[in-house]
Amino acid sequence: MPQDYDADTTTQNLEHCQLCSRDELVLTRHHLIPRSRHNKSRTQRYFSREEMKTDIAMLCRPCHSQIHSIFDNHELANYYHTIERLQAHSEVQKFIKWVKKRPPDLKIRVKR
Repeated sequence: MPQDYDADTTTQNLEHCQLCSRDELVLTRHHLIPRSRHNKSRTQRYFSREEMKTDIAMLCRPCHSQIHSIFDNHELANYYHTIERLQAHSEVQKFIKWVKKRPPDLKIRVKR
């Protein structure tokens, strides 16, 4: 799957979500280092331009929405910039446990 920086944020490839591991879902691109933080000097000190462009996780829409409802972009860039760190957070773990029990075609709303 191409990691094109300017590509559409949604892909029709049916694969598994990198966060919850559910299969046969339409996935979205989640920039592990949020694009809104790419021009910040702190972010530029810690990450190369290449990392900022290519560190992308493929997530289902419910997981992607949940991540952005729990964390702001500053938190995502400074600490939660890997799948492992996202999965280690207690609220994310609770959501993953819950969403894994739901069928892939169920429309899930995330409280903001």
